[in-house]
Amino acid sequence: QYVPTSVKHTPTEPHRFRGIARAPQRSEAWWTGEWYFCPVKQPPRVVGHFRAIQRDAGQPGPPPSQPADCPLEAKKVVISKLDKLLEPFPMEEPRWLPHRVNGNIGDVHYVRSWLEPQKVQEFQRIIEKSGCWEHMNTRDTQEFGSSRRCPCGRGLMREALPAWQAGIVNALHNLGVFHPVLFPANSVRINRYAPGQGIHPHLDGPVYFPRAAIISLGSQCVFDFYPRLELDEDRAGFTWDRDNEVPAAPALPPNTKPAMSLLLEPGSLLIFSGDAFVHSRHGIAAVETDDIGPQVVNAKDIGLSVGDSLKRDRRVSLTIRHLLPRCMCSSLI
Repeated sequence: QYVPTSVKHTPTEPHRFRGIARAPQRSEAWWTGEWYFCPVKQPPRVVGHFRAIQRDAGQPGPPPSQPADCPLEAKKVVISKLDKLLEPFPMEEPRWLPHRVNGNIGDVHYVRSWLEPQKVQEFQRIIEKSGCWEHMNTRDTQEFGSSRRCPCGRGLMREALPAWQAGIVNALHNLGVFHPVLFPANSVRINRYAPGQGIHPHLDGPVYFPRAAIISLGSQCVFDFYPRLELDEDRAGFTWDRDNEVPAAPALPPNTKPAMSLLLEPGSLLIFSGDAFVHSRHGIAAVETDDIGPQVVNAKDIGLSVGDSLKRDRRVSLTIRHLLPRCMCSSLI
């Protein structure tokens, strides 16, 4: 389901296929039927036929030219029974429903106090002891897991995460945040912001599986999601905006405002995927004070009102994603 040279996003959930056929008699070697494509949240549709041989068929003769016909009503019954056997996608399980954000941007979840305060302090101490920062104009940053360029020049080499980061990734995996096929998530970026710093609105791009998990440490901040724009559609290529220090994209139209914002608290977990990842730019304003506007959808839950202001301190965040391989050089990918 993924081509290393693709410039398009992979699906958030894997495609499913079903084969439906009349069960063969013991004397029949071949089992033939219709092959259905079952896209997420869409009705299944026939895309071809399948042929299978019974295990104890011996030496089969030539396969039939057409599958045996099945009554339409019988096929509907079978499809309905199969639907009931399907497990829900992890992020659609009931335990995630209380954390789904209701706003103008879909596919966003927010968990308050995902980390206990002592864990927040512990991780901050570990991070501050590391001196391997890349100092940028907009922030300081460190990359773990997939940071060293592959000799072939097409991708990045996979490297083991530090133990404390691997523990976080495992916890997210156990909660179903990243698909089991992608276990473990392989990219952790740590960003450090001083008051007055932020990150320009951007899209992470199809080099990643379309889901990001952000854990906030230190100061709070307002995190903005922007409306879907036509100028971002069908954009291909992977280039870097050196001025804004984010993946390159066309300039936002003048006076573009966030479609939805969240106040990210220390110890919180933000997850965005699907359309929110693929089509909605995200960013943090470079300000020293966060002003609570009507677009901050979780302000009331935190006890804040429109017009309130919060002074920023130093903030650190961990952005956890799965970087898709662009080559097959690393045996660990």
